[in-house]
Amino acid sequence: MNPDGANAKEKIFQVVMELVKAGKNEQQITTREVAAKAGVNLALVNYYYQSKENLLSQVVGTMMSDIIEQTVQNKCTEADAQTKLRNMLLATADAAFKYRNICKIGISLELKAGCRNSCKLVMPLLKEIFTDCNESDLNIIALQLMIPFHHIVLNPEYYNRWLGTDFFDREKRKHKINQMVDCILFKEVKLI
Repeated sequence: MNPDGANAKEKIFQVVMELVKAGKNEQQITTREVAAKAGVNLALVNYYYQSKENLLSQVVGTMMSDIIEQTVQNKCTEADAQTKLRNMLLATADAAFKYRNICKIGISLELKAGCRNSCKLVMPLLKEIFTDCNESDLNIIALQLMIPFHHIVLNPEYYNRWLGTDFFDREKRKHKINQMVDCILFKEVKLI
């Protein structure tokens, strides 16, 4: 890719990131608007990202990765792995509910891909928590955490009823996520 192409691709990405952070949802973000704000030809949006859905998914992935990195590094420098894991899940849940319409796209694609990216993000913390587990066991634990977590963001109304909470309420969401982590960690620690 030539330097101008890399610059155009990055401009497109940054424009969409700004639009998402400004609260625009998938229907409000158009490729025409993105191209105009990025100062590039409309065809370049699809050339670099293949579809608006793919572009939005990449933006969400980057946002979540940034949140996770900031949470693990800044807020919990001296915290243990369990606290870091909880803080990571809570911070990403807050962002996922804040930008829910956009995050639904990225989460749907992540579920279709078997939750590989999100599981990779929690794996270092799980290795610290479960020092006696092999890689296969850790993969199962990661999936036990991430699959319900993703489904709750996609369809909180169903899980509100099933789990007796309101995931749109931050404090109730925090309590239920901590309860989920406790159940997974307690169960796994008992099995070891």
